[in-house]
Amino acid sequence: MPFYKKYKAALILRKMALIGLFVSIAVAAWANPNTLQIISAELVPVEESYAVNAQLEMNFNTEVEDALNKGIPLTFLVEFQLYIPHRYWFDDEVVTTTNQITLSYHALSRQYLINQGNHQQTFATILEAKEEFTHIHDWLVFEKALLKKDKNYRARLMVKLDQSKLPKPLQVEAMSSENWKMVSERFMWTPTFAL
Repeated sequence: MPFYKKYKAALILRKMALIGLFVSIAVAAWANPNTLQIISAELVPVEESYAVNAQLEMNFNTEVEDALNKGIPLTFLVEFQLYIPHRYWFDDEVVTTTNQITLSYHALSRQYLINQGNHQQTFATILEAKEEFTHIHDWLVFEKALLKKDKNYRARLMVKLDQSKLPKPLQVEAMSSENWKMVSERFMWTPTFAL
């Protein structure tokens, strides 16, 4: 009987320790999350092309935000794909295109910068820069001539931090750290086209 009581006490202590560990991990993740999520996306006609408009949600944990504030640029890849789905075979890819957006901090001017192609915008605070970053608008992705009548099209959009653009020492840490994993789920929808 004494052995059973000691065994039961040891099990209870182990369970309490595990619960404490899980709670501390959950609290840390909840208190300081990295979030990159696509809330909505749509294709809109623009002259002879179609453009993507999308709304994102983005939050940095303190490690990523500290790195940004120390001058390490964060480059994100936005990938759009239009395809024709098939039930029993591979989907037919119509177009896949990628856009690169870099968020950085310029210490001398104390401004946050967003670079997209040849276009650069400056912001006084990180909140203003994030607000702009999370609104993708009028990104031209394909020409209307690619579309065919009587086809059912699907579209998907994904955003991720391009870890290969980080400084080399940070790339090694980013590969093994959850703090640097920023990838949205694929956002999929069925666009409607007037052909």
